[in-house]
Amino acid sequence: MSEDQKELARSFFSRHAQGYAQSISHARGRDLKRLLELLELRSSERALDVATGPGHTALALAPFVREVIGIDLTPEMAMPFAQAARERGLRNVRFLVGDAESLPFPEGEFHVVTTRRAAHHFPRIARALAEMARVLKPGGRLGIADMVAPENPEAAQLFNALEAARDNSHVRAYTVEKWQGLIKEVGLSLLHLEAFEEEVAWPEWLYPLDPKGWEAKRVEEVLAQASPGIRPLVVREGPGDRTLIKRRMVLVAVKG
Repeated sequence: MSEDQKELARSFFSRHAQGYAQSISHARGRDLKRLLELLELRSSERALDVATGPGHTALALAPFVREVIGIDLTPEMAMPFAQAARERGLRNVRFLVGDAESLPFPEGEFHVVTTRRAAHHFPRIARALAEMARVLKPGGRLGIADMVAPENPEAAQLFNALEAARDNSHVRAYTVEKWQGLIKEVGLSLLHLEAFEEEVAWPEWLYPLDPKGWEAKRVEEVLAQASPGIRPLVVREGPGDRTLIKRRMVLVAVKG
C-alpha cells in the first residue's frame, strides 16, 4: 500500500510539475513567511527541504543559510527547481531524488530540516518524521507547514475525502492534536505550533487541475454525498461562489 501511494504521488506530480512551479500560493503563501520567521536561520547552517517539489521552500531558505538540499520523490521536479535557482542566482542549492521515509544522509547532518505542504502525502508519516529527526544535529530544528484537518471528526472525514478526490496521492491531513503527538513520538520537543484558517477560492484549490476534468467531477460527487450539517464546516457557498475552508499549521520542533 505504501509503495502504491508513492507511485500515485510520482504520477500526479510528474504530470503537474510545471503547474506547481508556477503556483503563487506555494511560492508566497503566508505559511512560508511564518516558517522562515520561526526557524531563525543562520548563515552558517545547512538545511534540507524534504518533498521539496519545484523548490519553493528550499529556494526561500537559501539566502539565509550556507547550503540547502531539496529532495523529492518525483524526478520531474528537478528541472523547474534548477530553473528557479538559476533565475534567482542561487548557487547554494541542489536537488536530489529521494524518499522522505529513507533519507540518504548520515545521522546529524543538518542544522535545519523542513517539509512544507507535503506531509499529508507521506504514507508512513511516523517513519518520515523519524528520518527527519535522525538527520538533524543535536539542537537542530524541524520546521513543518501543512494543511490540518478540522477537529470535528465528520468534517475531517469530508475534508480528507475532498482532498483525496482532487489528488489521489493525498493520504491524510491530521489534526493539530495528532501533530503534537507525532512530534513527541519521534523524540523532538515542540517549540512553536500555530494554526490559521483561510478560505481558498474553488478554482485556486483545484489548480493546476482542469476544472472540467475527471478529478473535478469526482470532487463534485463527494460533495454531493456530504451531510448538509457538515458540508458548511468545510465548504462555504454563495451565489456563483464557493470556497474551501482550509486550515494550515506551522510548527517548529528541536532535537535535544
